[in-house]
Amino acid sequence: MKTFPTSAVWCFGILFISASLITTGSSEVQVVGPADPVVALAGDDIILPCSLEPNVSAEDMAVEWTGLYLRTRNVHLYLDGRDSNEDQFPSYRGRTSMFHEELKNGNVSLKLTRVTLSDAGSYRCFIPTLTSQVKETTVQLFVGAVSQPVISIDGTKGWGVVLKCDSGGWFPEPGMEWLDSSGTILPADGPPEKHRDSEDLYALRQHVTVNKTDTNMFTCRVNQTEINHLKETEFHVPDDVFPKSHVGLIIGLSILLAVVVLAASAGVYKWRKYTEEQRERLEEQENECRKLLEEQDELLNLPGHLEVRRPSGSSASSNWMEDNDLYELNKNLTGQLGGLQGELNKVKMEKDGLQGELIELNEKLRKAEETIQSLSTSPGGQQETQTPSQKSERIEGMEMKSLPGPGRKSVPEMKPLLAAGPQNDDLDEMERGGRVTTDNNSML
Repeated sequence: MKTFPTSAVWCFGILFISASLITTGSSEVQVVGPADPVVALAGDDIILPCSLEPNVSAEDMAVEWTGLYLRTRNVHLYLDGRDSNEDQFPSYRGRTSMFHEELKNGNVSLKLTRVTLSDAGSYRCFIPTLTSQVKETTVQLFVGAVSQPVISIDGTKGWGVVLKCDSGGWFPEPGMEWLDSSGTILPADGPPEKHRDSEDLYALRQHVTVNKTDTNMFTCRVNQTEINHLKETEFHVPDDVFPKSHVGLIIGLSILLAVVVLAASAGVYKWRKYTEEQRERLEEQENECRKLLEEQDELLNLPGHLEVRRPSGSSASSNWMEDNDLYELNKNLTGQLGGLQGELNKVKMEKDGLQGELIELNEKLRKAEETIQSLSTSPGGQQETQTPSQKSERIEGMEMKSLPGPGRKSVPEMKPLLAAGPQNDDLDEMERGGRVTTDNNSML
């Protein structure tokens, strides 16, 4: 009975295992792509990932990259160990390549340079020579465009400065916002102005009015969330660009105006008080004048009641003494009447002086109240104040009450007497009374 050598058995076993591994490996190799889309900016160089799992060599395989548009475009073809791009779509010529040194590791990714907005879309990585069911994968390419915003000063508004931010060449449509130095979003003067250029790119413009701060630093930010890109520009506004603030001047003028009003009010109060005192003093003088006039009336009426009798018989001595007493009394009364006349003239002079001072005080009061009225006029209308002329008329129009008692004159009747002093008739009557008394004495 013949047996196989041990070395032969081992050789057959190794061959069987190798053949089994090759067959099993070929049936399980799959084409794998990225789970997320590839995002690129216009002008960038990007890689569309595609590989074999498990990692097996793709050097002897055919690899086809096509663009899935309305019509399939031939983007890149690797065949028979080399690039074969005779039927490549014109817009991709000179911009595609594969990593030949990575093919042995199963890396069949495609490199695309200088991408444009028209390159955006879906790309298929297909390996037809695989025996597995998963022979292809799809890669999504998203292309955007951005640009740096530009800030400029666009004038002033109120106490602030108007800033303008311009940014063009964006795709897809972005958003724009303003921030201060602390990162707080500022309220803009309106929504951004948007338009699209001939290349279908978006351009934005937005204004904001800013007030003076500690730093005067402001930022314009443009953000595109779909491609996860933002651009921002920081700008410093010089202090001398802001309009000059007159707040301090206004406050100072307000304080000065308040001080002037208070001082004028105090002055008017003092003038009124002084005027009232002068008026009371004038009334006291007028009362004194009335009293003097009453005393004058009593003195003028006294000589008329004296009876002149001639001496006769044995009573001549007593009559002479009585007439002598009457003569002395008449003399004393005449002296008192002269003193009263001097006092009356003095009171008249004081009255004239007080009336002059009162007229001057009324004029000053009128000017002061006009000043207060012009300063303290409310926005809703003029405050009701009594003019100095009205007050003067009120003072000048005051009537003194007549004193009770028989034979005393009323105020209207007393006024001419106050102004003119004792009447000539009264003085003549007093002089006649004095002469009569003197004659009687001489006769005695």
